[in-house]
Amino acid sequence: MQPPPQMPLLRKQKPNFFHYSAGLIPALFLFSPLVFSSRTFYAPRCMYFHPLVDTVLKNIKPIVRIASCHFLLACSGGADSTALLLVFRQLQQQLSCKVSVITVNHNIRSAAESAGDSAFVAELCNRFDSPIPCVVAEIPIGDVARCAKKRCRGTEDAARTLRYRLFEKTADSVSADFIVTAHNRSDVYETVLMRLFQGGSTATLSAMPMRRGRYLRPLITVERSSIEEFLRQQGIVWREDATNAHDTYLRNRIRHYLVPTLTATFGGWQAGLDKTLQRIAVDRSFCEEALTDVRVDFTGAAGPTDWEQCKHGAITIPAVFFDSLHPALRIRLLEQGCHRLRIGERVPLGILMRLSVECALKPKASKTQGIATGSVSSAALEASSAPEIVAMSREEQTDTHSQVAAAGVLRLERRGSRILLFDNTAYRRLYAQKSYFLTIIQCGMYAYPLGQLEVYRTSAGVFIRDTEDKSTGIGPVVLPLSVRARRSGDRIQMSSGKLKEIKKILNEWRVDSLARELLPIIIEDSCVPKRIRAVYGSLLGYKNWFVEE
Repeated sequence: MQPPPQMPLLRKQKPNFFHYSAGLIPALFLFSPLVFSSRTFYAPRCMYFHPLVDTVLKNIKPIVRIASCHFLLACSGGADSTALLLVFRQLQQQLSCKVSVITVNHNIRSAAESAGDSAFVAELCNRFDSPIPCVVAEIPIGDVARCAKKRCRGTEDAARTLRYRLFEKTADSVSADFIVTAHNRSDVYETVLMRLFQGGSTATLSAMPMRRGRYLRPLITVERSSIEEFLRQQGIVWREDATNAHDTYLRNRIRHYLVPTLTATFGGWQAGLDKTLQRIAVDRSFCEEALTDVRVDFTGAAGPTDWEQCKHGAITIPAVFFDSLHPALRIRLLEQGCHRLRIGERVPLGILMRLSVECALKPKASKTQGIATGSVSSAALEASSAPEIVAMSREEQTDTHSQVAAAGVLRLERRGSRILLFDNTAYRRLYAQKSYFLTIIQCGMYAYPLGQLEVYRTSAGVFIRDTEDKSTGIGPVVLPLSVRARRSGDRIQMSSGKLKEIKKILNEWRVDSLARELLPIIIEDSCVPKRIRAVYGSLLGYKNWFVEE
């Protein structure tokens, strides 16, 4: 690792008469501790409020209403994030806030360059009179490449995903209220242009908001050129990522070629794009309101129409509500589901369109005009920009049809009267635990893939249930017990005394692929030979099969 780079934070200027004018003498005495401190030799040039500082203050004041907020600044050492750090340092006292910094080494460039960036940020944080805490996080070598391969996405996208995971983890560890990034107005234009050619949705083509959840972007209204001019006026140098000069990444090609071409051939294109983004925002707002109205209409008949947490890491919504929506609203509903699952990446519109069609019941009723309801075929959705709207009555949607659709990071399952949405990564992780086996010899709590099993004793005997199951569970049973996943050939006794394959029972119940691998099979070990006493289905919304004594 090379030594930290020297940072000429203050340009040397030849003294003149104005340096000793009467107007500056009081200020010199006032800030004398700052002037003569070795750690803050650049502070006098930062004491006045630059217009950029005023802009940031104006942007965050309506948003930040918490007294003594804690901001975690994401700083790479580049111009944007370096300016962000200096601005917040100036505003720290006025806002009565706490500031921390995180810098991430992705280990995808040369070791010297990556280490130099981290050292630059750490040294910059340490040069203030009150050093700013700085977390130097590091992504293990090869993790970005493995993430890109696993997700079938580019290196830049994978690096962003892993970087934001570290942001979230660090923010939680230091109890930060907000994570502040240095996205600027130029970034917005570049992102919109990228999404435009990639088939972006109204969400991705909308202007980047000042705030999204715990993330703040206070430089979002500032051009990159203004940020660099601010740093030059302050005499501050910054780090340049060598990859910014490469044309490997799409964003760089847009920045180097497309933006200059647009500027040269179509002056004022940014203003036109701003108007387009405003129209998109209005249309998106209309869809949001339409979805809200439909939710209100369905609340009485279908129960809650927002995504609810499921037992095994999925979220669920009534199928009758999902089927009733116009494809545009169905896609918006899935976007909200992705947010609820905390999917840490952009989900392509093509995936959302596919899932919205494949798990919806095919219409049975006549065609009609409407905005909130309707279902169309995949072919119709792709072939027409204005698909026909098809309405279905709630009575016609009582079928227990089962369907699974998986694409990219999402898995959508139709499970009887419910629609379930999974993060595919979590789904696969859960599915990998299908071979679990527990031996229970006494009452107590037992961990298993779906959570915690509670074995407890009542006046009626011993019962077993999942801790989140609202029913009374299974029982009475006799200890000792074995609890395991289903195996091929498992059979359980019927009321007639005959044995029936559990596989056939699960087929009759229309149990989905994951649940049938994870539903607990309860075996009484005291019997010779051991017998299956129960299939515990109620914890996942199915029936229980319990063999009475």
